[in-house]
Amino acid sequence: MLEFNPQENFFALLAVPQSYEVNQADLTRRYRELQREAHPDRFVGASQREHLRAVQFSSQINEAYETLVSATRRAAYLLKLAGVDSDMSSSTFQDPEFLMQQIHLREELSELQDAEDPESALDKFYSDLDAAANQQKLIFSTNYTQRQFDVALQSYAKLQFLEKLRSEAELKESELLDY
Repeated sequence: MLEFNPQENFFALLAVPQSYEVNQADLTRRYRELQREAHPDRFVGASQREHLRAVQFSSQINEAYETLVSATRRAAYLLKLAGVDSDMSSSTFQDPEFLMQQIHLREELSELQDAEDPESALDKFYSDLDAAANQQKLIFSTNYTQRQFDVALQSYAKLQFLEKLRSEAELKESELLDY
């Protein structure tokens, strides 16, 4: 059975390049390969020690995949690997353009319930939200690659904000469309 080396990072474990840009198909393929090989169900008849190792390794594979498949968690992980503290809980945004964009998105979200066609309004909102997120992903990737971690960190914080806004929109969507 394969074993996870604690000194090995998630990118190495899943055999994908250590970069913000990750080929999702390769990531998922490698995740499935590792899980097939290390899944604890394959070690039911093995010793208790081997079964425990399989459980631990499977858990590490899951954590690595969940981290790398998420654009925001992947950004935080890359910053961590670079030695940058990504805790932005006590910081505020000083970017007036981003703040205006957020005000616009929040207004758009709050007006969904009064829309004549809530589904179309939701589609437009998600399109606007995706455009904002894609812009921040590009900014993060560029600045991370150029080792401009202060700018990458600000972009990561903005991605967190946009991710939270998406979660709020998904809750509103289920209310509006009665899922």
